Amino acid sequence: MENAYVQLDSGNKVEAMRLFKEAEHYGHIANQTLTVAHARYHIAQCIGYYADKKEVVSLLKAAAEGFGEDYADRAEALRELGDFYQLHKQFDSAAYYLDQAMTYADQSGSTEAKRNVLSAFHAMYFNAGDYEKSAEYLNRFWQTAITDGDDNLLMYYYHDMGNIYFESGNLDSADYYYSRLEELVSQTEPNEDTWFYYGVLSDFAEERGDYETACKYSCLYEEGSKLREIERQGNNLALISHKYDSEVMRNELNQKIIIKQRVIVTVSLVATLVLAALLVSQIRLARRRKREAEINAELFRFKQQNQDLAQKHVEHEQIQQNYADRLSDALMREQRIILLLDNYLKSNKKANLLKDLETFVYGDKDHWEVMLAVVDQLYPDLMETLQQKFPNLDEDERKSYILSFFKLSRQEEADYLGTTVNMIDKLRGRRRKKMEER
Repeated sequence: MENAYVQLDSGNKVEAMRLFKEAEHYGHIANQTLTVAHARYHIAQCIGYYADKKEVVSLLKAAAEGFGEDYADRAEALRELGDFYQLHKQFDSAAYYLDQAMTYADQSGSTEAKRNVLSAFHAMYFNAGDYEKSAEYLNRFWQTAITDGDDNLLMYYYHDMGNIYFESGNLDSADYYYSRLEELVSQTEPNEDTWFYYGVLSDFAEERGDYETACKYSCLYEEGSKLREIERQGNNLALISHKYDSEVMRNELNQKIIIKQRVIVTVSLVATLVLAALLVSQIRLARRRKREAEINAELFRFKQQNQDLAQKHVEHEQIQQNYADRLSDALMREQRIILLLDNYLKSNKKANLLKDLETFVYGDKDHWEVMLAVVDQLYPDLMETLQQKFPNLDEDERKSYILSFFKLSRQEEADYLGTTVNMIDKLRGRRRKKMEER
């Protein structure tokens, strides 16, 4: 599991999914239900919400069930399921699973679990266009964060409230929350948690006609975006180059407000084009890797299905071979009996041939024992069942009952048991009476 987490953090979802599946397999062997549940939860994340929808839903449901009384993780799995449905615009299903997630989050007593579910409700109603409900759940989210929330949670609250009022057309309220966000962001050292808000503030300043402020925040947003991209690649030389380009771009934008410097603007455009080409190439690479992961997942399932089919084919062939062997043995034995019987009918030495026929059919075994062996093959467990249900039957009565399965006439049964037809009638009568009494 730890190796899988490392691979997932590094972006290698294919290897991470392989390791999570191994963890799921060994979790089953060791009867570790929580390990299996965590593995299934992360396999669903590796597959992605836009790959195999049925498989994602099945994995998340199984994970939620597997977490059992670990209510915080159970709430998280159901929250993921709710997010899955709301991303596919299935808001009724999303609300159903988010309600379940909230129930388990309350049972867990985890403030973080409650926040995550409330945030998911807020996002779902926002995407559905119900801004009043979205604001209600966002306020409930902030109520859980007042006691121990940090600046990052507060910025998240101001930003999303501003978005809600902006989308609903209430620009005065949107201006209030964006202004509070601007105050808080300006007091915070720029980092990977705050760079995103610069873009929002830039867009809103431009909406108000404050192009200078919009330009300032746009520069900070671009700088944060590039730094994030370069840090992800781990390229120190590119980082130095980017810092230089960022300084140049900032100077160009400042000079554009004061005087026109066409040379600097040209350099800025070239730098922007280079960055755009880099971003496009990264997007294409990410899409290709996602497609490769999907293809590998499909290939894995295809190979597994082929292995199952091959195993079933081998088992089927073995069954057919067993039947063929048994049929061949039976036919050979029947042919031998026919030959012996034919010789018996044509020969004057009938006694010796009859003895040979008897020896071939029965060997040195008792005739009744051979008959019972045939009965066991035709009617498995008949003798054991007869003994258990009707222990009061004597030996002759049991023999009479077993011979009844072969549809013998009274005379044939009497000949086989070495008695008379009259005795067979009495024997059958006693047997029926005992069995009816039972």
